[in-house]
Amino acid sequence: MSAEGLKCYRFSTEAQWNACLFDHADRDSRRAHKSIRPFASYVRPGVLYESRGAHAPAVTRAGEILWRDDDCALYHLSACDSAPDTGAAPCAIARASRIVAASSGLWVISDPPEGLQRFEEDGLTRLLSVDVQGARVIDIANGGQNTVLALVEHEGVLQSVRVDHRGRVVETIEFKGISQAEAFVFLRRSRRFVVLAGDRRPRLSWFSAEGGPAVFSLAIAAMRPCFTAHVLGSDSNDKVFLAGADGDEFGGGSYIVIFDAAGNSLGDVHLDLLDAPVTGLAASRDNLLVTGQRGLLRFEIAEVVPEDVAQLQCSVVTPLLFSPDREVRRRWLRAEATVSLPEGSMLEISWAATDDAATRDRLNAIVTDSSIPASQRVAMFLHEDLQRGRAVYRGAAGSEALSPKTFSAKLFDVGERYLWVCITLTASTGARLPLLTELAVFYPGRTLMEDLPAIYQREVERPNSFLRSLVGVLEATTQGLDARIRSMGGQIHPATAQEPWLDFIARWLGVPWDDALGPQQKKAILTRAPDLAKGRGTRVGLEALLESLIPGMPRRFRVTDLTADFGFALVGGESCRGSTLPAMLGGRTRWSPELDLNAVVGYMRLPCAGQLDDGAGQLSGKVRIDVAATAAERIAWEPWLSALIAEMVPFAATVEIRWVAAQSLHTNRLDGTLTLESAPMPHLGTDAITGVARLPERGARLSAAGPTIGTRLG
Repeated sequence: MSAEGLKCYRFSTEAQWNACLFDHADRDSRRAHKSIRPFASYVRPGVLYESRGAHAPAVTRAGEILWRDDDCALYHLSACDSAPDTGAAPCAIARASRIVAASSGLWVISDPPEGLQRFEEDGLTRLLSVDVQGARVIDIANGGQNTVLALVEHEGVLQSVRVDHRGRVVETIEFKGISQAEAFVFLRRSRRFVVLAGDRRPRLSWFSAEGGPAVFSLAIAAMRPCFTAHVLGSDSNDKVFLAGADGDEFGGGSYIVIFDAAGNSLGDVHLDLLDAPVTGLAASRDNLLVTGQRGLLRFEIAEVVPEDVAQLQCSVVTPLLFSPDREVRRRWLRAEATVSLPEGSMLEISWAATDDAATRDRLNAIVTDSSIPASQRVAMFLHEDLQRGRAVYRGAAGSEALSPKTFSAKLFDVGERYLWVCITLTASTGARLPLLTELAVFYPGRTLMEDLPAIYQREVERPNSFLRSLVGVLEATTQGLDARIRSMGGQIHPATAQEPWLDFIARWLGVPWDDALGPQQKKAILTRAPDLAKGRGTRVGLEALLESLIPGMPRRFRVTDLTADFGFALVGGESCRGSTLPAMLGGRTRWSPELDLNAVVGYMRLPCAGQLDDGAGQLSGKVRIDVAATAAERIAWEPWLSALIAEMVPFAATVEIRWVAAQSLHTNRLDGTLTLESAPMPHLGTDAITGVARLPERGARLSAAGPTIGTRLG
């Protein structure tokens, strides 16, 4: 029932979301559908793992937690263990002040400084040592793309140096207007550095990825009452963690203050189980790690809003949206937000509009000014005197509320050309966090009002018109039906169709089919439906079917038509000169009716009427198919493979399927078709090959995965 040709501004991809302004919003691209939600709190209190002092916490790519103690021991805590393992560590790691886990290994700086060093993650073998331009290394951070970033001071100049996995300096940038740096982190998503520096008046400063002067900075003492801090950490994406303590006159408690990439405060975490001072900070997607004199304190992300938090909220403001001039006063239609809205959460879709160019430029300057924290920009934007409106939705109970749904807000009464839309997500105590996955703002195009008689179209220009509101409701509420109708074309294409539709299309096209086939096999068959229809009853068609059912190169099957590929050998006479090997030899069978000394009781039989047993009838029309499959594949394919093949061969043909190992399909010619491989590893199972695999000789040996016995060769 909606009109055709609607135009819209759509925000769903990473690049589209990057054009928006975010306040307290967690944008984790690893989460399903790249959704946006408020920053989650941590479960309190944390879990304490005691040790004799703790320093330099780190999280490896496998999720293993590392830290070292005052006795030069290294602690390992995996995700499935409740208690850590300990072991000896190389000298540099045993005295590490910071450990950074990257894809190239563990990068370490120690106290006292010995330069930058890289160690193997598993065996802790030192792989290289880097003298970073002869400068003093202050701190290090994960730079992504198999690199590490080092904060160095070189001839009184503060710099960030990017070092690759071979120890080469690939980039150097300079921080201006700052001195006495203690620590830094790099936020890979927002491409910003955060530096903790200053002696008398320490500040936390944000720098762009190109360096230069600070974009903005925050005073440490103003974050909490008489706050002092010396330890900085990050999850490398959007969060910055600063650990310190309040002044003695305010209790002297230890806290972690959390900020987002734009400098907005995300709250704090009280370290009541950990004695001051804090010695190290690290974070991952799901954990916050803090070290001190008593050991390591671990906090996990809370699935729901904790009881000591009143609510969590985030906002997303679109960039300036523009609707072109039209003959009638109808510039905007509706805004649609796709959100999963659980019980206890709330969605607010608000908008602001103007026709004044000066107001437009002033607001656009506020929204795009990166030198001002995002929370301040949003507050300034919301206090502007503009034409405004909003729609509010509250979360529902039940598991269905966790699935994304589309919520609409009407905009057809907005007559101004310039528009901003703001999405606000709120979660109260005890509620799960809402997730925003897509935002679309529609403007005409063509609407249903244009299909009404001209006398009714005048209602568009009347404010608060009932007819316009009614048509707008129809346009907004029928989008689900329209989307379903529009998607029906995609349901009959193999690349986009859902699995139940694949079964329907296959029976419609009449291709060989079985509902037990896997999704990829079904799509492959439908993609080659023209080849299957054209080649039915031929070798080409049969091989096209097998390529769809058994993918992989080189081929994992071989089709042999005995009559066509070999033929019968002719013995005797001039005609035998045309015979070549290999060939088939015919002859009478052992049950042929001939009464002589060679007759066998119980086997001899008379031929059928009109049938001559010349010994060739049993071989003609016979097709042999060798299939290389594992035992599990054979169990899964055997119930339907014969039936599907029978649909592609002539009715009079006889098919024999042989299940073989992959080695059986290799030819014995060194002409480019033979693959030279080592003997398979010996193992017990249905896929073991007798006479091919063998046990290794006794003693140490080297394999592709490294030595199994003896010292590892680094």
